[in-house]
Amino acid sequence: MKSANTTSYSSFCVFATIAAFYLSSCSFLTWKNSSLSLERGWSSSGKEVVQLETLYQEKDSWNPLMGTTLKRNYHSMIRIFDPIQSSQPVNQIPFSSWILPGTVYYHSDTKSVYWIGGKDDEYGSYSRIPSGIDLSNKKELTLSSYLAPGQVAIQLIPSPDGNSLALVVAVLDNDLEFLKPELVWLSKNGDSEFKPTSKTNLPEWKETPVHKIRWSSKSDKIYIQVSESVFFLTNGKDRFEKASEFPVCFTPSTSFGPVGISPSDESPSPMEKNPRRSFSDSPKTTNVRQIRDCSGQ
Repeated sequence: MKSANTTSYSSFCVFATIAAFYLSSCSFLTWKNSSLSLERGWSSSGKEVVQLETLYQEKDSWNPLMGTTLKRNYHSMIRIFDPIQSSQPVNQIPFSSWILPGTVYYHSDTKSVYWIGGKDDEYGSYSRIPSGIDLSNKKELTLSSYLAPGQVAIQLIPSPDGNSLALVVAVLDNDLEFLKPELVWLSKNGDSEFKPTSKTNLPEWKETPVHKIRWSSKSDKIYIQVSESVFFLTNGKDRFEKASEFPVCFTPSTSFGPVGISPSDESPSPMEKNPRRSFSDSPKTTNVRQIRDCSGQ
C-alpha cells in the first residue's frame, strides 16, 4: 500500500511535468495573431462578392484544464470584390470588434452594407449592435440609436429593394431568454436616413428554426413565423395579421446574402448560388410544417 507521502510526491511530479512543459513553451505568455474562417456571399445585384474576415489575438491559458485559448483584440474587415474589374477589393470596411456570422449584407443599388457587430471581446455574445454604412458618401448608419435601453439586436435583414430594414430586438433576462421582443421596421426617408415606421410586439422570440422572418419579394410585407403560427406585417401598420397563406421558402430571408462560411482551401467547392435569381413569394402554402430552407436551390 502506497504511503500518503508517496502519493503526494507522485502528484507533485505530474504537476511539475505539466508546469515545466508550459513554462518551456511559453505559449501562455505570447499573444499571436489569428483569424476565423473567411465568409463570403453575393451582393444584391449578383455582380459583387462580399467577404468577411474576423481577426483576433490568442494565447494558451496558463491553466491547461481550460481546454481553450484566451482571445482578445477582435476586429473585422468587410471586403467587396467586383470580379470583372479586379481581383483586389473595390471597397474595404473595417470594424472595431467581431461581426456576428451570417449578418453581413451588401445592397448594390443603394451601396449600403449592414451587419451586427460586437462591443467587447466576448465573441458571439449579446453585447452587440446593429451597424451599417453608406459607401456612396462613406456615412455611418447609426442603427443602434433605434434600440431602447436594455434592448439587444437579434436579427437585421434588409429588404430586396434596399429601402427598408427588418430589425428584431429584445431584452435579455438573467437566463439569456428574450423578453419583450419587437420587430422594428425601418424605412428610408427623403434624406436616405432610416426612420422607424413601426415597432410591433412579437408574441415570443427564440433563436430556433421555428422563429424566423422573411421579406416579400416586393419589399412591402414581412412574414413572421412564431412556432406553429405565421403572421405578416405591412409597411405603415403597427400590428400583425394572421397569414392565411405564406411562402414555402423562409430561407433565404431576402433576395441577397447574407455572407456565410466559405469552403476551406483543402476542400474547395463552387461559389454558392445567388438567391436573387430564385427569390420569390411562390410557391405558397397554408401549412406551417411545409416551410423550408430553400437556400440550396
